[in-house]
Amino acid sequence: MANLNYYKQRIKQLTLTQILIGLNVFMFLLTQILDVTMGGALIKLGAKVNALIGLGEFWRLLTAMFLHADFMHLIFNMMALYILGRDIERFFGKGKFLAIYFISGLVGSGASYWLIENVSVGASGAIFGLMGANLFLYKLNPLVYKRIYGSDLLILIGVNLVLGLIRPNIDMAGHIGGLIGGFATASAVGLSYEKIWMPKRVLYQGLTLLVLIVPIALGTLKIQSDSNLFASGAYYYYTEGKYEKATKVLEKGLQKHPTDTNLIYLDELFNSVNP
Repeated sequence: MANLNYYKQRIKQLTLTQILIGLNVFMFLLTQILDVTMGGALIKLGAKVNALIGLGEFWRLLTAMFLHADFMHLIFNMMALYILGRDIERFFGKGKFLAIYFISGLVGSGASYWLIENVSVGASGAIFGLMGANLFLYKLNPLVYKRIYGSDLLILIGVNLVLGLIRPNIDMAGHIGGLIGGFATASAVGLSYEKIWMPKRVLYQGLTLLVLIVPIALGTLKIQSDSNLFASGAYYYYTEGKYEKATKVLEKGLQKHPTDTNLIYLDELFNSVNP
């Protein structure tokens, strides 16, 4: 009983930053296990796949934030989360910290969905959101901020953005989207002791809503105008054994694009396999 109480107390003492790190590590381990047993774990667990999001799986914008492509990807992101998360959680409080983290992560996912075609995973959008919250702290009082932190964080943001531009396979849209989302959300909620519903915050709250909704809406309009959306989605669902869903997607695609050769080919293939 004494040991149980000890562990309960330890759990209560965990910060949200530590819990988020734990969730990311757990999802990475789960990904590795599923990859060995069935393969394609990142897609199955919720990677950002534009075609599937365009077909209604918007939950992938959230789940992609907790998935990582490899061990080094996880390590670098969790180190950044640990370094940045502690202070943001302390300055903004738990509830506002979570709002900054998740909204900026979703903004990053939405920007990537709109502008980047590749499959994408990682907590980078949310972590850049914490950098954006730091920019808000700098804006509040540059002199005090520099006295405490110097210029290290501003240099870190600049270096990360430059590296993202010159290195391949870096989701710059997700990073910049997260940075903007973090600054906007921090401005919308204020510090831990401040009220959220204040006249001076209304503009930032509207801006936060816009940067969250607009990229997702534009991404959806873009992807749904492409006939490849239905071919890619139907083929994916079929290979996953979701035959009914694959058929529905294919039928919807043929209604919108009756002369598309890929859709016609898949229709013939499906009918030959399941007459």
